[in-house]
Amino acid sequence: MNKSGDNNRSVRNTKKKLLTGMLSLMRQKAISNITVRELTELVDVNRGTFYFHYTDIYDMISQVQEDFFQKFNEIIDQMMKHPPVKGKPPEVLVRIYSICAENKEFCEIMLGPNGDAAFVDRIKNIVDEKISDLWKTVGAHMTEEEYDYFNAFIINGYIGFLQKWLKTGCKQSPEEMAAFAANVIIPTIKSSIELNGLMKTYNHLN
Repeated sequence: MNKSGDNNRSVRNTKKKLLTGMLSLMRQKAISNITVRELTELVDVNRGTFYFHYTDIYDMISQVQEDFFQKFNEIIDQMMKHPPVKGKPPEVLVRIYSICAENKEFCEIMLGPNGDAAFVDRIKNIVDEKISDLWKTVGAHMTEEEYDYFNAFIINGYIGFLQKWLKTGCKQSPEEMAAFAANVIIPTIKSSIELNGLMKTYNHLN
């Protein structure tokens, strides 16, 4: 391998060590309580090396998140081009679980109590922007305010599934979790339609 390749591999290894150490510390405390000195001493990396790559702890977390979301968005955009197959969970849901499984420790901690609220909000925004079309037509009968509540309920429920799955060790496959999520969401949507119809009938009679 040439010198450039050796340098690139060295950088990747250093960043990997720093991330491993960061995740270890985040299992114990919030990001705001982690110092560069503490992190670099834990993974035996020179502080000067840390500052060569990052300005501070928050910059490091931000860069790691950007790398994750770049891949996350690319894969979701690709999957959304594929029409759903009858009898199977939407492939985009499968891929979301797969991406999170491939980055299990990072996603578990970022979505956990010592994680980053901005990371959670960003996941929710991506789901809302790119995936809510799967159930948006179902909410066509709702007022704008009703749909906002309905949409928030579906998105937060899905994120809750994801958090629980990661926390319990990803025992089910991404395909199984996507199928489970779909099987929960679809009846919820149907119930919402039926309830809305009953409420309209009740209001009409009264």
